[in-house]
Amino acid sequence: MNIEEAKQLAKNGQRDEAIAMLLQMLENGAGERETVLLELGVVYYAKGDTTQALNHFNEVVRINPENTKAKTYLDMINGILNYYCKDLLNP
Repeated sequence: MNIEEAKQLAKNGQRDEAIAMLLQMLENGAGERETVLLELGVVYYAKGDTTQALNHFNEVVRINPENTKAKTYLDMINGILNYYCKDLLNP
């Protein structure tokens, strides 16, 4: 059980299996926590679950404020949310 296996599962469309594997890695302390959380965020984002993706990317940034990949995803998701919030508040 490693990150590369989870990435391959997600790439093959088996996102739920990849998420289960990554969550188990977190529970067991396998792999670097920052890397596992980052990959969880990526898989959740690919699945369309932006809430979980935001939670995981924010945790990555709390661990390492210099993580540019997590910051990029956060900026992208927040930009999308800001667009829709403006649309809802100003019809």
